[in-house]
Amino acid sequence: MDCCPYTVLVVTWNGDGLLEDCLRSIARNVPRTPPCVVVDNAASESTRRLCARFGFVRYVAAPSNLGFAGGNNLGLPLCKTRYVCLLNNDTVVKADSFSPLADFLDRNPQAGAVQGTMVLPRCGGTLDDCGTTLSWYGTQRHRFFRKPDPGDLAPVKVFSAKGAFMMVRMSAIAAAGGFLFHGHFGSYYEETDFCHRVWLSGSEVWFVPTPPVEHMLGATSSKFDNAAIWRRYVANIFFSYRANFTLEGKLRIMLPFAAVCAAWTLFNLLTGNFSRFAAMLGVPFVNMRRRKELRAARAAVRAFRKLSDRRFLRIAMERRQRRGRCTLIPDFQG
Repeated sequence: MDCCPYTVLVVTWNGDGLLEDCLRSIARNVPRTPPCVVVDNAASESTRRLCARFGFVRYVAAPSNLGFAGGNNLGLPLCKTRYVCLLNNDTVVKADSFSPLADFLDRNPQAGAVQGTMVLPRCGGTLDDCGTTLSWYGTQRHRFFRKPDPGDLAPVKVFSAKGAFMMVRMSAIAAAGGFLFHGHFGSYYEETDFCHRVWLSGSEVWFVPTPPVEHMLGATSSKFDNAAIWRRYVANIFFSYRANFTLEGKLRIMLPFAAVCAAWTLFNLLTGNFSRFAAMLGVPFVNMRRRKELRAARAAVRAFRKLSDRRFLRIAMERRQRRGRCTLIPDFQG
């Protein structure tokens, strides 16, 4: 039997019940059980014991809570296959949803990252994002988010795939700067920044319909402070735009996005949402502390960039893909 072409990479934090359901679903429903690396951001003994019950799982204890970004970075070197499939710990696999993604990558060498279908049991079984596109004012348009499956989903190029269920070509990671995520992002927008870099490096990002994976939206992030999530999410977007765009992209996308954020900050003040108001005011200070990281990120992008901002935006803002909700608000997920 041929070796499995992909490794499943899962990051967890104090979520043994969710993780057990996830791992059991893989063992039961994927005919050729793939190797799996579990990174435990809580370094919990109970999680270690849980993983030891599954022979296909390799357990990794993180030195601290590294977030989704840092946890995946920690586990990536242990994935020795040509593809790695990022999978949230709050997902349940009902069939072999991995093979269609691996087959697509096999048949399409220009594809660097690909997302499969997810549904939301907590939202009536409606669809999770089927990839995102980019609006002219810098927010993401979430394709088919919380809508019924139309029954005719087809493979399509997207601006960004969702890290809750995304398969990535290892060589695409090498081409896009040699790293998966900015570790200081923690969580939120890290996979979108990565997909932006994939496009700039000359590869493509796709959504490909698969047997749906159930995603318990927000099962981990609901444990954290909402205002802190806002601050990190918006700060990460600004960091990504400043690192990945040239002057054209900054004028066309980052400038309108800054105006949207300013209006949203004022709205929160006027409506008495002082925690979000304070969070938005803190965004510039977050990125002021990241000046060294920003210089390094810009240098990395300059070294591998093959796609101009003009060409990238023509793809990322494709009008015919714009069936979905467009919002600044992050979809709080674990």
